[in-house]
Amino acid sequence: MSREDTIAAIGTPLGEGGIGIIRISGSDAFNIVAKIFSSGRREKPGFPKSRYLHHGYIINDRKEVIDEVLVSFMPAPRTYTRENTVEINCHSGMFALKMILSLVLQAGARLAEPGEFTRRAYTNGRIDLSQAESILKIIRARSEQAVKNAAQNLSGRLSRETSDLRAKILHLLAKIEATLDFPEDLAPDPGLCGEISEKLSALSFSLREMIQGAERGRLYQEGIATAIIGKPNVGKSSLLNGMLRQQKAIVHEIPGTTRDLLEGYLLLEGYPLRLIDTAGIHQTRDPVEKEGIARSRAAAAGARLLLIMLDGSTVWDEADEASARLIQPGQMVLVIVNKTDLKQKLNRQELGRRFPGIAVVETAVIKNRGIAKVEEAVVALLDRELGGGGESAVILSMRHEAIVREALQCIEEALAGVDVQPLELVSLDLHSAWVKLGEITGETVSDALLDRIFSEFCLGK
Repeated sequence: MSREDTIAAIGTPLGEGGIGIIRISGSDAFNIVAKIFSSGRREKPGFPKSRYLHHGYIINDRKEVIDEVLVSFMPAPRTYTRENTVEINCHSGMFALKMILSLVLQAGARLAEPGEFTRRAYTNGRIDLSQAESILKIIRARSEQAVKNAAQNLSGRLSRETSDLRAKILHLLAKIEATLDFPEDLAPDPGLCGEISEKLSALSFSLREMIQGAERGRLYQEGIATAIIGKPNVGKSSLLNGMLRQQKAIVHEIPGTTRDLLEGYLLLEGYPLRLIDTAGIHQTRDPVEKEGIARSRAAAAGARLLLIMLDGSTVWDEADEASARLIQPGQMVLVIVNKTDLKQKLNRQELGRRFPGIAVVETAVIKNRGIAKVEEAVVALLDRELGGGGESAVILSMRHEAIVREALQCIEEALAGVDVQPLELVSLDLHSAWVKLGEITGETVSDALLDRIFSEFCLGK
């Protein structure tokens, strides 16, 4: 494989549709497409006209027409990859797209690897690594806010903040290095350590601010994992169906109908929820049920929000106790008392003791009562815990958050050592922070990491 090859891939999802696009990028892109494209304008001077939709036909080596198309020729460097680029707009259909792509490959192109178009845009300096990752975030966004956050980073917001921090670190490094390298040329500065401490504190504050919005940014992007837990036949699947407004889960009066995890996505007042219906928590000898319960416990442990469902028509029992024990420190929790249409046996005062400070909502989901109240309570809880809307988050991935946290640790170690360690050690910590932050934009990143990041993209991007 060579980065000098001309590459090609289908740029739209396979399936029936109005338009499908095949993208070709590389120095030989124009010549390759010219071998399979027939147009009445080909014999005219100035063909192909740049950034113009040329009408014509794709033909095979037997001069058979494959499809009627519109083709755009875009010369470097003003393209997505900063290479010569051609896009063939054809009718979208699995066989039509694959037949045209096959002709392009036979004419001299190579099938692109996942994310190779965007990797070339990064390699050729059109975008940095954080902007490349933002493209994938836009594609995979689960909410409008996630799209807006990713679009801001695509326009360079994270890049600018990162570059500004690195420039400040570099300036401070230069000052320290000058003091260390040319002590005889510089008059002793009794306030130097104080100045360094002040600037390190400012850097620490800026990094902490970036981290504060990290969770909100990720949750908007990935969806808030929300596990519905409780004992069998308490109404978990009915709640999932009610919130999704569709029959996603099988509902039956026989306990234990749900034996595996079911998921659905819901956008609630701008919050993307990844709802997870779990198997009922109870004691069983059935190996299939045991596996389902183990998965339920794992889902509860990994959830950011727990919806604990209780049966109001029964007294508190060991299964309810087992559900309550699944709450992890830091999780958001909402208690839902279901089946309020039946005679009530669950002691409400007991709930207050077992779930102090946690909101309780009463429902009869089988009769479609109280679902709106559950949704209102969830939104209120998310507003309180995640700070509502506010300024868009700049950190949208765990990779970026980990980098910023490591850089912050380096800065804080430097700050702690200003007055008690030689400045050489402070300088080393600063340099480590500078290198670490460079991993966000790709200025200090390994090929292995690049391979991993771009492998997450689809072939046509």
